[in-house]
Amino acid sequence: MDSNPEKAPSILRENAASSREGAAPPYLAILVLNYNRYEDTMACLKSILEGWREGYEVIVVDNGSSDSSLERLRAWAEDRRGALEFVPPADQTEPIREEGGASTLPRLVLLCTGRNLGFAGGNNFGIRYALARRATWVLLLNNDTVVEAEALTSLVEGAERAGADLAGCSIYEYDRPTRPWFLGGVFNWWGDRTITSPPSLTTSPAAVETDWITGCCLLVRREVFEKIGLLDARAFMYYEDGDFCWRAAKAGLKRVVVLNARIRHKVTQFMVTDSPFRRYHGTWSRIYFHRKHRSAFSHAFFLVIFALSRLVRSLVWLLQGRRDLISASWRALWDSRRQPMNAQSTSS
Repeated sequence: MDSNPEKAPSILRENAASSREGAAPPYLAILVLNYNRYEDTMACLKSILEGWREGYEVIVVDNGSSDSSLERLRAWAEDRRGALEFVPPADQTEPIREEGGASTLPRLVLLCTGRNLGFAGGNNFGIRYALARRATWVLLLNNDTVVEAEALTSLVEGAERAGADLAGCSIYEYDRPTRPWFLGGVFNWWGDRTITSPPSLTTSPAAVETDWITGCCLLVRREVFEKIGLLDARAFMYYEDGDFCWRAAKAGLKRVVVLNARIRHKVTQFMVTDSPFRRYHGTWSRIYFHRKHRSAFSHAFFLVIFALSRLVRSLVWLLQGRRDLISASWRALWDSRRQPMNAQSTSS
């Protein structure tokens, strides 16, 4: 199986084709993916702009929203043209490369996928644009996060001091700002990744090495994409970050968490009642990425244990009256035999 489905050579060709004179290439391209959550995206953008530095650029990718997100985002940016260099989309299917002259204003680019490409597909859409703009660093940032003061500057500076190729920040819950949500993680056999915390935040260095970094806030040098490719878009959502960091680890790339760079994540939005959609894709992606990175024998053993665990879980769901979750979980297990994923299963 190809472990690098998004080939780097195409990135390089696109980059070369867009290297004409125009707006200065961004040092840091901040990529925010939006899907039907305008309010969250706006709160995230406002927090980014409060800590703006010259050389930053924000790329908002609307991932086929079915509400009025796209229109509201565009109207908000249009109203701030005096304080914001806004690059609107030419249409709703193709990313544009409208290049202006030199400007000290915050630069905001709005891209539209035209349909929901999932987490990896939507982010790849924006990553290609950032690489074509010759960005030095690309930051994947969830739209349901709020960036604290100086966090982005601390993140980039910390990554550079540590000589890192990929970096994450310390992430705390939005409603409980003293409660950590992510401070690092390790690879494991069962779920492929586990969240961990440094032994002591008071004695830990500014940057600590980690196996994997959550896609909630993932800073990547451009050379990493050129070396290992983009996110694996064969999975619609879940586990893409672990897969990307696994490939980076195999390539010998350094991964750190910069502890003094802090953001807050609206975790409670993901703690709502489980849905068949989330259960299906979580199960499918977990099996797909485990098969991708493990031996045939290891994965066969995993499937046996996983199927037994689903039997136990199904009994719990049955008692809870959640037959929809039972159906979604077993359908994903069955569908995971096929590659790539059935497109009908990716509709939300």
